[in-house]
Parts: sequence; C-alpha cells; structure tokens
Amino acid sequence: MPDLILIPTPMEKNFARGVLENHLTDWKIQTVGFGLVAAAATTSRWIHQYQPERVLLLGIAGSYHEHRCPVATAARFDEVICDGIGVGTGSHFRSAGQMGWDQWHADSSGSRIGDSIALPVGPFADLPSAGGLLSVCAASENNDQAVQRRTRYPNAVVEDMEGFGVAVATTLASIPLQVVRGISNLAGDRDLANWKIEEALKAACDIAIQLAQRPW
Repeated sequence: MPDLILIPTPMEKNFARGVLENHLTDWKIQTVGFGLVAAAATTSRWIHQYQPERVLLLGIAGSYHEHRCPVATAARFDEVICDGIGVGTGSHFRSAGQMGWDQWHADSSGSRIGDSIALPVGPFADLPSAGGLLSVCAASENNDQAVQRRTRYPNAVVEDMEGFGVAVATTLASIPLQVVRGISNLAGDRDLANWKIEEALKAACDIAIQLAQRPW
C-alpha cells in the first residue's frame, strides 16, 4: 500500500505535486480540505482507502516567531496543539483539557486524546523540530491575536488550521504522522503582498522529501 502525503488545498497541491512526484513515486498525494473538521474527516477517508503505513501532512502556515521560523522557510514539529475547542473566546478561553475533558476517550482501552498530540521523534537529527504547531479554527486576524495565542501556548511556534485534525485521525488509526509546514507569512499578517507562498511550499517539499526517504 502507498504511504500518504496530505495537502490541505488544491492550490498547495498543484504546486507541491510537481516537486514531490519527481522524488516520491511510491507515495500517494491527496487533499484534505480547509480547516480542522474537513481535515480530520477526509484523512480518515484516505486512510480507509489506501491503508498507509505512514502519513505526512504538508502545506503553508503562519509563524509566531519571525526569528525561529522566518517567512519562506519550512519546519517540522514534535507536537500539534488544538486551540478553539472548549469554552469562551480570547483571554476568557478555556480548553477542553483545562475543563477536565478529553477530546476523545475510549472506555474499552482507556486511550485518550487531549488538547495536544505528540508526533514521532524518528531519526531526524539533521531535520530538527521547530517545536509545537498550533491548529486553530480561524487564523489570527491581526498581530494582537497572534501574540495572545503565542502567550497562551508558549510551546507553539507556528499556526495552521489542519494539523490537529489530521493527527486525531492518524492517532485513532495508529499510523505515524509527520507534519511539515512552509512558512508563508507571519501569523496575524493578512496582507497577501507580504506572503511568500511558493518559496514556503518549495522549502516544505524539500523537507518532506528528506523525511519520506528514511524510516520513521
């Protein structure tokens, strides 16, 4: 069965496919949609169809730390964190975990999914993790919101909208996941004139190819 590369949108896939297919002929490339809900549901669909041994999520994202993850670079992560599922908004928000709830809990096995999911460490000493990836339901509207999120989640260095949803699906299927995000913009910057989408995707593809060519 082919391993699986998942990419959120057709725009990202159309760019990445031309780079990836020259190197990763034994991987299947599919889209998962925009946002946490579509990503979780569609990942489950593709896992059921292809029965992969590994899944790699690739796409663009916004950086909370300009010096640690500059625009037009890319990064992999050791953790995905969920923001937005819980109670309240802004400074009054409390996550499911802070309220004492799991996002998923199987009574029969006792296994749980909380507000964060660890990703495999793997033999990636030359591809160090940037840290945590924060998955949000709506991207930061401005710098103030980005700072608020960065303060609430100090381990998070980058913001995306699909990582946690994909991680839930792969965790439930017991399939290892790696996430690579190209940094297209600073989180909270909505001026597309400042974004570097193609450069970010190229950098993400370079890391994805290296990850895919070694065991996890």
